Amino acid sequence: MTAQAAEPGTREELRGTARGGLANLVGAAVSGLGGLAVTWLAAVALSPAEAGAFFAATSVFMLAGALARLGTPTGLVYWVARLHRNGRDGAIGSVLRLSLWPAAVASFAAAAALLLAAPMFARPDLVRLLAVFIPASVAMEALLAATRGYRLMGPSVVIDKFGRTVAQLAGLGAIALAGTATAQWITFAWVLPYLPAALAAAWYLLRRHRAAAADREFPDRVSARAFWGFTAPRAAASVAQLGLQRLDIIMVAALAGLGPAAVYTVATRFVIVGQMASGAVGQSVQPRAAAAMAAGEPASARALYQESTAWIVALTWPVYLAVGLLADWYLRLFGGEYASDDARLVVWVLVPAMMVASACGVVDSMLSMAGKTSWQLIDVSISLVVNVGLNLALIPTMGVVGAAIAWSAAVLVNNLVPLAQLWRAFGLHPFGALTRRALLAAGLAFGVLPLAASPLGPVWTLAALTAAGGAWAVALLRYRTRI
Repeated sequence: MTAQAAEPGTREELRGTARGGLANLVGAAVSGLGGLAVTWLAAVALSPAEAGAFFAATSVFMLAGALARLGTPTGLVYWVARLHRNGRDGAIGSVLRLSLWPAAVASFAAAAALLLAAPMFARPDLVRLLAVFIPASVAMEALLAATRGYRLMGPSVVIDKFGRTVAQLAGLGAIALAGTATAQWITFAWVLPYLPAALAAAWYLLRRHRAAAADREFPDRVSARAFWGFTAPRAAASVAQLGLQRLDIIMVAALAGLGPAAVYTVATRFVIVGQMASGAVGQSVQPRAAAAMAAGEPASARALYQESTAWIVALTWPVYLAVGLLADWYLRLFGGEYASDDARLVVWVLVPAMMVASACGVVDSMLSMAGKTSWQLIDVSISLVVNVGLNLALIPTMGVVGAAIAWSAAVLVNNLVPLAQLWRAFGLHPFGALTRRALLAAGLAFGVLPLAASPLGPVWTLAALTAAGGAWAVALLRYRTRI
């Protein structure tokens, strides 16, 4: 279904999603490129062992934060969006109380546990430093999720994607230029911006909630059983989901060493760009998909899913294919020591898996917004078992390449299984006409044609990709009303 063929209400939903998605995509571009820049700064400013320690410690921090959030970001988006859509703004206060207080308690408990467990890690000093900021990280994520439930994408973009990312880059850049880079200072500059970001998110949500509370006409509330019945499975699923993205770095550090962990992190950082694009579109789609499901509007949900998948493919496939075709050049950006045969294989293993994931669209968000968080928990748990099992089996013998194979297998399971469930149970799939065109055009422009030019040398491959990128930008601008 295209935007033109949709009903008026569906077209308005698509336009609203596009506006929010555009803001998120701009923010995602800053955040994604900022993530690559952070990786680059750490790689060039530190030795591979020190960089590996930084990457492993920050992965532990992200996993601890995901555990402490208790799934509240998804729960807040789901409930705030539904209540706001149904005119029950008076009940939103109960949802905020049910979610924010438990998450706050859990965040301080996670910080204390990580402080006590720090001696178990290779660099306990880095783990202790990061543990202090877990409450700020959890608060920022939860508070911004509540604003997205109101269909407000601006706070997440300005506070998190722009503000936090730019502050991190400024801090790391200043340290690198001063010539005093150590793992401790790099880690401190990376984690400190979470604190002002959390305070800004709290201020904005409080102002927005007070404005909504002024319009209450009657008392209303959501029961704890209803809220946590939806959110609890997502709490475990969110930890497993982040585990798929970060646990492999920790396992490479533990099983192969800090140096290989740095190589693996560098080789896989291009995935951030795709994840940020998918996440940006998903954040815009989530509240509208929840509202459409609540209102019994499957056509609107289907259009949202298919149109958003076309956006994701159009944005991510060019990046994935370009990195795969120019893997050597990409790796050398971080230093010659990272451009190894194993690092190239990591890139080549991950590229097709990530392309499949992009073609599945925001399948995870659609399944959760349909209320099937228990299914989502089962799916991501199976994927995590696949990831951990293959990592344990392959890293000791294959090193970073084994970790890439494990991650790719887990990514495929985590996208194809929920896609089959969503298609069978709700008749929702991402392969609308616009998505099919985006898949075909991106594959030809950034895959087939540059690959045909590759025997002439990497310069010709780059030239073909550059020409394809220019044509792609013109096409996206020309057909912007369709997407």
